[in-house]
Amino acid sequence: MSKLIEFLLGSILITISTVALIFFSMLHYILRVGGVADCAWHSSAKAWIDSNRDGLVNPGESPLRNVAIHIDDVENNLSDIGWPAITDKNGNVRLNVSIPDCSNSVFEIYADLPEGFRVTTRPRIEVNRDFWGSLGSDNIYYFGFISGK
Repeated sequence: MSKLIEFLLGSILITISTVALIFFSMLHYILRVGGVADCAWHSSAKAWIDSNRDGLVNPGESPLRNVAIHIDDVENNLSDIGWPAITDKNGNVRLNVSIPDCSNSVFEIYADLPEGFRVTTRPRIEVNRDFWGSLGSDNIYYFGFISGK
């Protein structure tokens, strides 16, 4: 009888170990393939009507909503990584990019030119993102516009 109980407990232990191994292997695969385990870069952007054309957000200048902000990875020749981020009613938007293999990257941030406007700030902003230097930094990138009429 004790040999039978030993056999059953051993079989149960082997089955539980096998199921656990399969579960954790799948979990590791899903996290790696899905990019969740990769590094990420986070920042913000702001679009506004730069009524005095000085490139600075001044009191009384209105935010500009529904402006698409794009990010290119110029280091790896990738265009519009992630998806275009759209500014909210306050002209603000969060930028989030997954960085495969936590490699060094050079990003270029730019905004779509809203119809009837001209840009008053730099149209494209280069961001050097390296793993050790700026992974945790959260900057705001500004895009000012003035009516082109």
